[in-house]
Amino acid sequence: MAQTSNTDMPIQMINAKAKVFYLVRHAEKLEGKDPSLSAQGKLRAIRLAKVLSSTPLAKVYTTDYKRTRETALAVAEDQHLAPSLYNPADLQKTAEVLLSQQGHILVIGHSNTTTALAEQLGAEKQPAINDASEFDRLYVVTVDGNNREVSTVLLRY
Repeated sequence: MAQTSNTDMPIQMINAKAKVFYLVRHAEKLEGKDPSLSAQGKLRAIRLAKVLSSTPLAKVYTTDYKRTRETALAVAEDQHLAPSLYNPADLQKTAEVLLSQQGHILVIGHSNTTTALAEQLGAEKQPAINDASEFDRLYVVTVDGNNREVSTVLLRY
């Protein structure tokens, strides 16, 4: 299932200055205040690493919660990157920081921040993530070097 906000991607978006953001919600978690990933969540985190294995990431961003850090772990280890933290309470600032960078960037967030961040990056309004059962969305948000043209694709992993 894929959605695109712009099916005719302009040539200037396919250049080295374009940036590509991969936005996901953390994988399945256990119960509690700051829970770790469940066994199913650990498998999903490994699946995410496999999905992104042929994509050379420049950075990995995560919030400072066990479930997001653990979701990032397999990808970060595979790509020899140290995850950077961002504040999910200030998505406007996070989007500004992301838009100032280049390359392919993975951002791991939460059910209430992932779609909001996609929109802050220029994507069209996205449907809410089901907090209880939806852990498989992978947004691919491509932004041209001038931060004007945005293409959004929703994948499932």
